[in-house]
Amino acid sequence: MNKYKIIALFGEAGAGKDYIQKKIMKTQFGKDNLHEVISCTTRPPREGEIDGVHYHFMSNQSKFFSISLIECSCFRGWWYGTSTDYLSKEKINIGVFNINGIEQLLSNPKIECVPVYIKATSKTRLLRQLNREANPDCDEIIRRYLTDEKDFLDLHRKKFSYFVIENNTNEFFPIQESLFDLIENYKWS
Repeated sequence: MNKYKIIALFGEAGAGKDYIQKKIMKTQFGKDNLHEVISCTTRPPREGEIDGVHYHFMSNQSKFFSISLIECSCFRGWWYGTSTDYLSKEKINIGVFNINGIEQLLSNPKIECVPVYIKATSKTRLLRQLNREANPDCDEIIRRYLTDEKDFLDLHRKKFSYFVIENNTNEFFPIQESLFDLIENYKWS
């Protein structure tokens, strides 16, 4: 069976997952070998978000659940998930997922998933989140931080293995090289 190959980036808020995904897709290696996973959601677009670029926006739950989902979860009343309709079998897919989503991917016989934990110190993550916007929602940053502390507390007890890439500086080159190395040397089935 020809499986979908997925590099699943995950980590706490502010670790740099989305930044790494977007940056890697701008490299020649990314353009030639990778396909960017764009998730689906039932939530409406936020200001500046573009359908098919930031998310595939679904107008309602029945539309969302009518597509071929390989993982999904509900967050604050909105559904988020990944559909095979937006994956590539010709290239390695790369996307950002939560821990629950990775567990779903790993249990799917149509998927070959390589989890990559993007890790950064608490201070680094907090500073990145505070510096993203001119007027950050500090209450939301604290909520996400505390949620991540709880969600990632038992990561070492999860029944899946993962690769770790440290992202505590603003230097992209070492991260890029680590990802290229992983992708090129991983024994895909």
